[in-house]
Amino acid sequence: MAKLLAIDLDGTLFYPKSIKRCICKKNVKFLRRWIDAGNKLVLVTSRSTQFTERLKDEIKRPVDFITCCSSQIIANDKIIYNEAMPNEKLKNIIQRIETVYEPIALLMTSENHPCIIKTGRKVAFFYIWFYKIWWWFQFSYREPFIASDELFNKELNESKIYKIMTFIGLKKKKAQISKELNKEFREQFPEIESSWTAQVNELTPQGCNKGNGVERYCQLTGIDAKDVYVVGDSGNDITMFNKYYEHSYCMKRGHPSARKYAKNIISRVYKLENLILEGEQHE
Repeated sequence: MAKLLAIDLDGTLFYPKSIKRCICKKNVKFLRRWIDAGNKLVLVTSRSTQFTERLKDEIKRPVDFITCCSSQIIANDKIIYNEAMPNEKLKNIIQRIETVYEPIALLMTSENHPCIIKTGRKVAFFYIWFYKIWWWFQFSYREPFIASDELFNKELNESKIYKIMTFIGLKKKKAQISKELNKEFREQFPEIESSWTAQVNELTPQGCNKGNGVERYCQLTGIDAKDVYVVGDSGNDITMFNKYYEHSYCMKRGHPSARKYAKNIISRVYKLENLILEGEQHE
């Protein structure tokens, strides 16, 4: 029976980082062997669908995607699930977040753009300057972005919105604040899904988290839950660890609050070759 490997990207499959390619050679070699053995691979990410297209050229094997924390699911190059947030409710939520929490910036993924940035007025110039520098040093991991409050508001009114990210601050202690805000957002805004990673909170359509995304993918493609292996490193991967605990793996470098939810700890994705692929081939 074919097994499914569901892997997070940033901090997981994209570790260690490379300048010229997104996935290191050892990870690619393992993924190809996994697929060639008759298994399936789905990449699970908060990144946009537009970004994931480039990964096909690196893996050079059939691969499916769960993007924007499961707002979209792509199998066999076709969108099989597509869920956006309710625009009017989202506008009210964003207005409240800006008033009460005063985030440095909001980042939107819509049906038309992978990343639109709206900044707080007090830090607009500083944040965009910092973001451009950070973005430049992302090399192969860059996603196109547009910094425009006007476009942000236009998309909010007229387009399908798959994800909003709230950026609280730069200091390390802000990661703890983001984690605490995640609990607040869940209580204050039950009509959407909230998760966190580092200094960022991610808002997606209700029920659209990575765990539900993998479960929905399995239902749509006929994969048994006992045949699912999940790998991640941060707060938005916890839902995967909870649903598939027996075969859950967290990166050793991952956030402590995420590691405690996974059954197993690994240092590199390609280490799974000895843990799950070799064992499977000798069953």
